[in-house]
Amino acid sequence: MSLKRKFVVIGVLALTLALTAGAAWAAPSKKELDRMGIFLSNFTEVGLFDIDAKTIDPDELVRFGIWHNYINNKKLIGRCKDKNCEWGESTVSAQSVAASVQKYFDMKLKHHSVDNSDVRAHYDGKLYHFGAADGGVIYYAEVQEVDYEGNNTLRMTGEIYNLRDKKERPATFTALAKPHKWNKKDTWAILSMTTEWR
Repeated sequence: MSLKRKFVVIGVLALTLALTAGAAWAAPSKKELDRMGIFLSNFTEVGLFDIDAKTIDPDELVRFGIWHNYINNKKLIGRCKDKNCEWGESTVSAQSVAASVQKYFDMKLKHHSVDNSDVRAHYDGKLYHFGAADGGVIYYAEVQEVDYEGNNTLRMTGEIYNLRDKKERPATFTALAKPHKWNKKDTWAILSMTTEWR
């Protein structure tokens, strides 16, 4: 493990321990703010700008899992054996979709086909079949401030920006997240996010 990597891990671990133990709140470092921005950008890059984890539509969870993997894990995207697949030419394993939902929402996904959202996806028992699409503006989140809300909850605020033109910042956001472990690594799980467009 590199020295840089050790400092990041130690910083995240210290923040998590402080929250868990109810210790005095310490503002995160610039590296931690950047890492939080990457975490939230996993939602904004797939078009999820307003989230309430308690009431989110199960179709949105499937959509998130599919597009998260399509954008970030291309090696997991396959092609349907049927060249004329009515649901689209691309596939991704149900296991990968569920893992993404568990990682970012700390929720277990109930697999099902989706035919009433931006992504029509057919679940065949092992794979999701869907139509791939590229293009369009991709937005990322820049976390500028973080506060400890109590009850093991972080409040992150900042701006939404265009990935291809960082000066274009059409919105601000407020997000709530909780410390969460995934594959024995410290991260966060989203609780809510609201975005205000300018």
